[in-house]
Amino acid sequence: MRSSSLLLVVSAFARLKALANGFAPEEPFGRHVGRAISLDKDSYIDALVSNMTVEDLVLQLHLMFGGAIVGVESKNELYDYTMRFSPDSPIGVMHDWYPLNTSHYNSVQELNLRKARLQVPLMLVEECLHGVGSFKQSMFPQSLGLSASFDTDLVYRVGRAIGTEARSIGIHACLSPVLDIGQDPRWGRMQEAWGEDKVLTSHMGVAYSSGLSKNSSWSEPDAVVPILKHFAAHGAPQSGHNTAPFMGHVNRQVIQDLLTPFKAAIQLGGARGVLMAYNEFDDIPASVNPMLYQALEDWDFDGFTIADDTGMAELQVTHRVADSPGDAIRQWFNAGGMIQFYDYPLEVYLNTTKDLVANGSVELTTLQSHVRKILGVKWDLGLFDDPFIPAEIKPREIVENHRPLTLEAAQRSIVLLENKDSTLPLRPQAQNVTKIALIGPFADVLNYGDYSGQWGQYPVDAAQTIRQGMLKYANASDFELVLSWGANTWEYNAQYVVPPYLLSSNGTTEGLLATYFADTNFSRPMAHRIETPALDWGLYPPDHLPSNNFSVIWEGELHSPVDADVDGWIGAAIGPNTTVKLFINGDLITAQGVDGLLKSGNVMGNIMGYDFITTNNTLPPQGSAPFTFRKGEVYHIRIEYQAFNLYRKVENVNSLNSQLILFWNLVSRNGDAIDQAVQLASSSDVVVLAVGAAWNSDGESGDRGTLGLAPSQDLLAREIYKLGKPVVLVLQGGRPFAIDYYNQSAAVLSAFFPGQSGGQAVADVLFGTVNPGGRMPVTVPKNVGQLPVYYNYKPTAHLVNYLDIDSSPAYWFGYGLSYTTFEVSGFEASTNGTGSLDFKDGDTITFSAVIKNSGAVAGSYVAQVYVLSRVSSIVQPVRQLVAFQRIDIPAGEEITVSLELEVTRYLTILNRKSEWELEKGPYTFALLNHGGDANTATNITLNCV
Repeated sequence: MRSSSLLLVVSAFARLKALANGFAPEEPFGRHVGRAISLDKDSYIDALVSNMTVEDLVLQLHLMFGGAIVGVESKNELYDYTMRFSPDSPIGVMHDWYPLNTSHYNSVQELNLRKARLQVPLMLVEECLHGVGSFKQSMFPQSLGLSASFDTDLVYRVGRAIGTEARSIGIHACLSPVLDIGQDPRWGRMQEAWGEDKVLTSHMGVAYSSGLSKNSSWSEPDAVVPILKHFAAHGAPQSGHNTAPFMGHVNRQVIQDLLTPFKAAIQLGGARGVLMAYNEFDDIPASVNPMLYQALEDWDFDGFTIADDTGMAELQVTHRVADSPGDAIRQWFNAGGMIQFYDYPLEVYLNTTKDLVANGSVELTTLQSHVRKILGVKWDLGLFDDPFIPAEIKPREIVENHRPLTLEAAQRSIVLLENKDSTLPLRPQAQNVTKIALIGPFADVLNYGDYSGQWGQYPVDAAQTIRQGMLKYANASDFELVLSWGANTWEYNAQYVVPPYLLSSNGTTEGLLATYFADTNFSRPMAHRIETPALDWGLYPPDHLPSNNFSVIWEGELHSPVDADVDGWIGAAIGPNTTVKLFINGDLITAQGVDGLLKSGNVMGNIMGYDFITTNNTLPPQGSAPFTFRKGEVYHIRIEYQAFNLYRKVENVNSLNSQLILFWNLVSRNGDAIDQAVQLASSSDVVVLAVGAAWNSDGESGDRGTLGLAPSQDLLAREIYKLGKPVVLVLQGGRPFAIDYYNQSAAVLSAFFPGQSGGQAVADVLFGTVNPGGRMPVTVPKNVGQLPVYYNYKPTAHLVNYLDIDSSPAYWFGYGLSYTTFEVSGFEASTNGTGSLDFKDGDTITFSAVIKNSGAVAGSYVAQVYVLSRVSSIVQPVRQLVAFQRIDIPAGEEITVSLELEVTRYLTILNRKSEWELEKGPYTFALLNHGGDANTATNITLNCV
């Protein structure tokens, strides 16, 4: 029997319904309004849950695909059909939606409140790895690059920016940060991790989470709930294969090390969600592993859990620990799992759960407990006060304001690995440099990494390539810059977005003139704007258009960047049910879908598998035509595009109504691409070699068995180094490279995936506008056979050297150079600010040192404190990072840096009885240059009492 308190719950939504219908009640709405007994959070949620049917509960535990509500016409016309199995239940959680027009979000939220018997606001959960998953907002460096900054303040500000952009379009919870500790760089998702170390990952995770959550101020209009992933032990898979079983050393490592960042982000960063991992450890899938749910309970976690996409179904079809969907759902709920992620159709999920409750396999109280946690998060988000986006929020203006931060983040993430004879910064006049050759597949492309739209190239409107950045210095310093790609980013001919700076229309740069028509036959023009035709329109019509059935003409000029004629390709890739014609100088170059709509489109996948690579590596890019690009040429370009939105979208199949990419490929189709690059480089004074990896080799399902450059890039590099020219190696990608070119290079920069402003950031470092100060968040092996090669190894790990290769890595964790020099003195420590060298459980140790910039330019110093190996009941690593701090110091000045160590969090161990213990005795802490620094003379010993 339902409680009479339901009346209180329903009346509490009086203003929500009023707001949804376009007017507000005269009385201000507060949490006391409509509640005769002024219910507090717990009482209110208890009353709500007690009046929920099983159907209501299941809908709160179901991740609803946005397209299942929005529909083909984008008028929310699928709501009744999708909800037909329980039409008066409220939607719980939605995903894959990203409506930049705030009215779209508000309309669905209003519909949900109006249709449901209990007006529980929906919660929107989306991807926010290094930018909001709309791929139309700011795109920052990938996590691994941000971590290389060793700058928690920067990471916090990036989190704040992403959280603000997310909430501005209705997102309440972000599937971020990834807190897997990346211990095997063969793993394709290494870029999503914050490195190989638990303390660095913890501090970065807390900073990023705190930024997203605005220091746990979830109800603020610019804050979101962080959802941590992948819980847990996901970053050290066997052989580097994504989702493979945990490779590490037993459960102690999981509990003591790998869970540390998750615990820190939950307790300090405002994280209220946890996404369970695909993998297994201790022979139990993570999604139902009792050890993980016990850890959450031990941490007093007050939030919800969610399966990874199809993670529940894998209990049956992959792990084979369940014999049916019902068995998998039973195990999930009873273990502590809550929200399903596209595992089962709603009808199956709903009816199966009802059966499980009816036969006692899942207690009703279990579902109620799970939903209570979800509703608690919604309460703290302020959704029961006002679930709508305020009219004054302007998402695109917010994005514009964050452009300077994308550049700063990219600049501070770059690591200088080599700089022989002070090659960098480049000083063309002082070094008598008149020509610089920019060579390599990353010289003039966009390269953001995974979770960055198609090919890691979205958004394009604010993108900057390396060539674009270097041209600004060439124009100012009077040197010639010449360009040649020489190779593809991976082993096939790919579709590369034409950068905006090479497009113009009637003198306006950064795009073509787009004319949008309200029909599909180019007869009813409705909107005009300058844009780059590399975009999608999500689940809605383009701005200012009434329908998803429309047409567009883009027209303007394409400026050829080549410095020798290149027989390459140009084309337009489209999604299904669309057509495109591409004209150059009035000639039809290529057409797609005109003779019959394409059912699958021809946009190439982000990760093309091994079989495709080995059999199709010489084929032209799909949707392309051969085209010769000539030096200095300007081509008139026209694109005619038609979009027919004919079918409803399906989760994990297609979540976009329509998509178009104007692309090219400037790798010669004649087999002489490397020869062209070498010829240009041979007449240059300096070569900037831009190689590495893109999403097509580094990303989810982009696992590798080797860590070298792609074979074609490797061949290009070998020929370039043979010239004997000074080579500045610029590496991009999502993992360290085991290559021989470090020692052959005059200078080496590691830029990781630097985000939308990465090209400008690289140029700024090359020419000294910015002094690089990043440090490696992961150890760089010399050979893949050295793995695992992380710095905090156990004493026996390196007692015996290899016979066939050097046993030491190329660069240790924490390594990085600068254009200036530093002097360190006065390393000291104190406990709780007292000056005592004794510490105990609950204390904070503060380290300090005086750092002087003894060089001629300003620079960043990263202080790194490590605890050295000690006598313990369990074997300790030879060294372990415990504190770090990045400081910027003007030339000739000195600064005292302070670093804090939270003793209980980072020095406690799991002893032989599997009990947490802060062991008594001496601890020696050393201030080191990096994780492999053998000079430990700058140290201090404290005593745990």
